[in-house]
Formats: sequence, C-alpha cells, structure tokens
Amino acid sequence: MSDHVIMRKRINTPASNFSDAIGAAARKLLKLVVVDGFDIFIPWLMMTTVNIAFHHLIPLDETRYAAVAWEMWYGHDFLVPHLNGAPYHHKPPLLFWLYDVGWSLFGVSELWLLLVAPLCGLVSLYLTRYMAALLWPGDRRAMRLAPWLLFGSLLWGAFLNSAMFDTLLTACVLLALSGLVKAGRDLHGQSWILFALGCGLGLLAKGPVVFVSTLPPFLMGAVWSDAAKSRPTRWYLYGLAALAGAIGLALLWAVPAILSAGNDYGATLLWHQTVDRISNSFAHKRPIWWYLALSPVLLFPWFFWPRVWRSLGRHELLQEASFRFCLLWFGSGFIAFSLISGKQAHYLIPLMPAMALLLTRVLPKEATAVKPGDYLPFLVIGVFALLLLILPQLQELKLYHWLRQRDLWWAVTLLLVAFCPMMTMAYTRSISPYLLPVTMILALISSLMGFFSSTGNAFHLRQATQLLEKYREAGDSLAWAGKYDGQLQFLLRMTQPMAVIDKSAVDDWLASHSNGHVVSVERQDKNAHCNDYWQYYREDKLCIRSQI
Repeated sequence: MSDHVIMRKRINTPASNFSDAIGAAARKLLKLVVVDGFDIFIPWLMMTTVNIAFHHLIPLDETRYAAVAWEMWYGHDFLVPHLNGAPYHHKPPLLFWLYDVGWSLFGVSELWLLLVAPLCGLVSLYLTRYMAALLWPGDRRAMRLAPWLLFGSLLWGAFLNSAMFDTLLTACVLLALSGLVKAGRDLHGQSWILFALGCGLGLLAKGPVVFVSTLPPFLMGAVWSDAAKSRPTRWYLYGLAALAGAIGLALLWAVPAILSAGNDYGATLLWHQTVDRISNSFAHKRPIWWYLALSPVLLFPWFFWPRVWRSLGRHELLQEASFRFCLLWFGSGFIAFSLISGKQAHYLIPLMPAMALLLTRVLPKEATAVKPGDYLPFLVIGVFALLLLILPQLQELKLYHWLRQRDLWWAVTLLLVAFCPMMTMAYTRSISPYLLPVTMILALISSLMGFFSSTGNAFHLRQATQLLEKYREAGDSLAWAGKYDGQLQFLLRMTQPMAVIDKSAVDDWLASHSNGHVVSVERQDKNAHCNDYWQYYREDKLCIRSQI
C-alpha cells in the first residue's frame, strides 16, 4: 500500500471528519458574524453601550433574577434555584446558570447581568438572518433585511436590554425552528437533533412556553413542508422522538432538582407554574382580547405603515411554503398567547422574528417611490415625542411624577429623529426599506438614554443600597416590610435571608431592634412616615424607617 493511500486513510478517520465539521461550522459562523452580519452588529453595539452606561437593575423582575443567581453562586447550589432562602419554582435555571458562568469567568458584577440578554438578542438577530437564508435560499437581500426589521420593531428593541428571559427564549425558539425548517426539506436526523436541542434549551430557559412557538409549525407541517405532506409517518415519528429528547434534556435537571427540594417544589414547578398560568393565572391575568387591543403598540411601527397592509393582501404570497411557515408561526403563537390567562407584552417577543421574516417577504428590498402613507409611522413617532413634552406638565397625571423634575431633551431628539427621515423622503421622493428600521433604532437608543436619565433613581436602588450597606457595615439590623421579591439580595451581596415582617409590625420590630432599619414600598398617596430615606420606586415610593 502506498504512502499516499495510507495518508488518505489517516485523513478520513472519524476524528478527522469531526474536526473538519467543527472547522466548517466555525468558518460559517465567522462568515455569518463578520462578513454578512457586521452591519447589524454596529447598531447592536451602540444600543448595548448606551444600555450599560444608563441602565441599572430594575426592580422587581431584574433584581429578583439577579438575587436567584446570586444565591446559587454563594450557596454553590446550582441545582435548585432559591430566593431569600426558599426554593424558587417560578423559572427554570438556564438564565441563572448563564449569569453564574459569566461570574466564574469575569467576576461577580452587575455588568455581566446587563450583558446576557443583549448577547442573546444578538444571537437571535443572527439566527433570524440564518432563518431567512433557509427559507429563501439565494435571496441575499432578504437575508440582510430580516434582522434589521426585527431590530427596528418597538417590542423587540424595548426589551432587548432587559435582564430577563425573553431574548434567551427567542434564541432557543429560533434554534429549534431552524432545525424544523431543515427537517422540512429532507427529514434528516441531524435536523431533528437541532429541533430537540432548541426545544430542550427553551424548556430550561422558560419552561413549556417554548412549545407555543415550536409545536404548531411541527404539528401542521403538511401546511408548509412537502416532505411532511408526502411522508407524514416519518415526520411525526421523528418529531415526537425529538420532542421526547427535548423533554428528556429538561428532566435531566428537573428530576434531580425535585428529588433535592421535595415533592412540593416538584408539584409547584410542574403544575402550578404551567397549568395554572394557562387557565387561571395568579399573575398578570388579562382578558382574551388584550393582545389584540394592544397590537398597534406591540407591532409598532409596522402596524402604522399602509404599505405593509397592502402587501399582505397579495394572495400569491400564500402559495409560498416559507411564507405559510412564518404566518403559521406568528398567527398560531398570537392566538395561543391570547388564550393563556397570564399576559405581558414581552411574552410575544419569541414571535417577533416571524413577523420580521413576513415583512422581509412583503416589503420591497430596495428603494421605491414614496407614497403619502409612508410618512405615517414617522408622524406617529413625532406625535409620541410631543406627548412626552406635554404630559409631564399635567399635574394630575401622577404616573409621571418622576419626569416633572427632569430635563426632557430626549423628546426633542425624538422629534428630530422622526423629522429628518421625512425630509429625506420628501427630497429624494423615494424610501429605502432600511429607513424605518434605522429610524426606530435611533429612536430606541435616544429613548433608552432619555428614560433612565429622566426618571432619576425611580427605576434602580443604587442610592438606597449605598445607605443600607453603611448600616450593614455598622452591624445594624435590616428588615423588609411587606412582600419581598429579593430586591436587595444581590445589590447588598447578602449571604443570609432578609428578615421579612408584616407592615403592621414595623413599630414593634423597630422597638425591639435599637439599631434596626425597615425597608418598605408604599403607595404614592399614602402618608408613610419615612424618617430616614425615601425615593421614587416605579409608580410608588421606597421608604426606609429607623428607630428615633
């Protein structure tokens, strides 16, 4: 046997094939990010930089999730999440694990907490670009436009920098559905593995809600996939096996966690947090029509662009399998979320890539002649900016109490952001498909800076934390009066549970703790005696009382 043949055999070993596959994947990823995706990276970097400069952890949600990750970290219990010393059954652990992994690499800081969600959002932008390439092969304009349309959506941009679960869940959904689209072509097992991985990670990210976005396209595969229509038995067998694998991946954490924390934790995790939220939510319960009524805001700015509605009326679009897939993804998800009892605006974020992909197909991919209706979304942005200037001056609107004391320069900036594109359109008599997304991104960046600078400390606890830290260093006792959601656990780096008392017991507690301090949240219209410190706290106020 010649040396040449021996060398070929050595090269074609399984290890070599595996390394070649890894190398090819790395090259594709590098091309996707650096070559094809650098244009969307720049606005993401701008918004993330502004976010880090102006944004601090917001109570209740962001401080709560930081507290859970912190208790995992200092307690070295990465199996069962805890909040103020009690098992936390409201969310699975994937986001907390990501926080803790970052802390192990870069040290414990608030910065990493504020970076995880934007990084997941960046992954979602690239996965949206990849999904467009899968759905419309060879259409590079669609591939480039899709992430811009996603980034230029109000709902996506507003929550991109929130230290919450939604951009992480969106990345998991996109990973799962990219595998499903690939499986819809050839039914290869590798594609189903991707589907299983995305669903499994989604279960670990936010629980069964991942199936709201991923199950309908799978169950109705014959609507958009010729492979599913021609070989339904293989489609459903492979798909059910993938779903079983996804559930198995989640159970690798859930079973040991339940065994460790007890049956009550398991019953709450597996039933109370899923079935009860769907049928009779204990939080954020809203009527079935709530999302529909809020759709002008949720779908802004596209809701106000007549060109979108005219293009969606083209019947030939339904003849495209890829368009039907995106429509099924968005439409079924919107209906399902409407039927679920608990509703929040950010629950719809995993559906936004579907909307962006639909828009990619219906909007022109190059500059076209401007029409009168093209000015409408820019006018809406301008009207919103005017309202920001006027509403804080109306004394009866208590919601804006923290805005009256600040300079609303950003409202003027929003007016300019809306006015300049309209002048450009009037001058050139044409509109680029990128003009509205770019305008929205600039408006979001300006709003992010303006909101956090104008609201003072109403949406963070840094000043209160500094005072409480001085008390802790002096050996004083601290207590929280009322419902406690872990607002101070991470900010004070507490290694013991916070003492929680009833509001009616504040005076007795202070009488028995000569160096004690009680923190509580009080309504604005309540005359609470804050003899030590107070600040605005969202629409309420945070009060610190001490023994006189």
